[in-house]
Amino acid sequence: MLSISSRPRASALVAGAWVGTWIVAGAAAVLPAQAEVPISGLSPYLVDGSESDFAAVTRCNGAPQAGNLFRNSESEPHLAVNPVNRANMISSWHQDRWSSGGAQGLGAAYTIDGGTTWQPVTIPFTRCSGAQARSSGDYERASDPWVSFGPDGTAYLMGLVTDNSVNENAMVVARSSDDGVSWSAPVVIVRSPAQDPTLRSLFHDKNSITADPFDPNYVYATWTVFRLRSWSVMFSRSTDKGLSWSAPRPIATLNVEQPPEQAYFRQGAQVIVLRDVGGNPTLLNVYYRLVFNPRTGEERTEQSVLRSTDQGKSWSRVDLPIATFRGATAVDIERGIPVRDAGTLPSAAANPTTGYAYVAWQARRSDGRVGVNISVSSDGGRQWSAPVRVNQGSAEDVQAFLPIVAVNQDGTVGVLFYDFRNDQPGDPSLSTDVWLSVFTPELGFVREWRLTSSSFDMRMSALTQRGYFPGDYVGLASDGEDFVAAFTRTNNVGTPAAWPPGSGVVDPRDRQSIVFARQAP
Repeated sequence: MLSISSRPRASALVAGAWVGTWIVAGAAAVLPAQAEVPISGLSPYLVDGSESDFAAVTRCNGAPQAGNLFRNSESEPHLAVNPVNRANMISSWHQDRWSSGGAQGLGAAYTIDGGTTWQPVTIPFTRCSGAQARSSGDYERASDPWVSFGPDGTAYLMGLVTDNSVNENAMVVARSSDDGVSWSAPVVIVRSPAQDPTLRSLFHDKNSITADPFDPNYVYATWTVFRLRSWSVMFSRSTDKGLSWSAPRPIATLNVEQPPEQAYFRQGAQVIVLRDVGGNPTLLNVYYRLVFNPRTGEERTEQSVLRSTDQGKSWSRVDLPIATFRGATAVDIERGIPVRDAGTLPSAAANPTTGYAYVAWQARRSDGRVGVNISVSSDGGRQWSAPVRVNQGSAEDVQAFLPIVAVNQDGTVGVLFYDFRNDQPGDPSLSTDVWLSVFTPELGFVREWRLTSSSFDMRMSALTQRGYFPGDYVGLASDGEDFVAAFTRTNNVGTPAAWPPGSGVVDPRDRQSIVFARQAP
């Protein structure tokens, strides 16, 4: 295993940004929830010069870079809980986000005390995070961190690595067998050469990784591959705990549904594993797809699923629709700036005991604004319930977005999401909060918890060309009874970043951080 960086980091908190308070779990005899705890800190990547000097900060990339760099800002966290020791969790995120896509590296941290304290680790996914020439991390940028634990406590961290200068890219996985303290060098699942301007060569994107909860040897990886006029959901599996991987293959590509309709685009794939009534694990690969009718010009968006009953060796030939919806993102209405959030991407979770599966997503409501829905399947993903509104604790005209779903040990369902219900129109800030809605296994609404101890200002965010960027997703899991979350919140740095972002500028202010929260249902 590689030794890790133990370089100390500054606190993730900026004076006056927020103050942690206890979140009380009601009048019953339930312990109070743990307040927000900082996971991330300032950038661990060394700079030979000033943090505001673009040339100095990007020297480690090894090639000219386009876009603005938000050094010391983190986004898009993921979170996983060790089933062997539930006090052990690992989170990973974008460290030093680029406005033009990706980050300088993938930050990571682990806890062995249930989230009270977090220890940083540096994993060489990129040149700036310490990768050597001609290694699996010899890339300029990284993105899409995804963490999963196997039933024996082995942890897997998958990421997309890419070169901004020539657009080479790869899917890689690092593994840890000691609670996230040390990590192997990333293993390459697939690598694509530099793209030509017309995208005739491949680009791999939006990956996820899932360790089989019933078999410690099996690990599943899925993502989308892009080529000119072609998009496919790809799949690879490991049968030796991530040491080697099968040759990636497409499991869903361009196909005719009901002539002349064509399902021509799929994205956001993630595998969940559930136990059928007969005891055989079933894999569901969940993603959204676009279906087009060339005769009428009509297009619709659907959350969809593929099934496998042999640990990913084969997959159903046709993906099944979960729900039809209209995609939407949240918007800062007063400034006209969108939030780059989950968009049309789904979030999926399984109850491994009952075989129930859940998918949550955001969608455009009848008033044109964005809300959050969830659906359940009780028959192995074949049929799905009508969508249920998640954000039931707020007025219907409040924008809700960035949903993540998880299930605890007794089957209680939790959905984390962001919203603007506490914002005051006309004031300088866009007050934002993070919430947890709790449901019965059959999606009966129970109650809602506020996870943020105070509102934060979305206008302080790091930016992409598509708006404020908390991430395409954040992290939610269960350590048994409680729900545990890793999410992005901004810090009070005083001044919003210039919109739209340009190129060649470093913003070294700690605009946003990753924090941890715990909530009993």
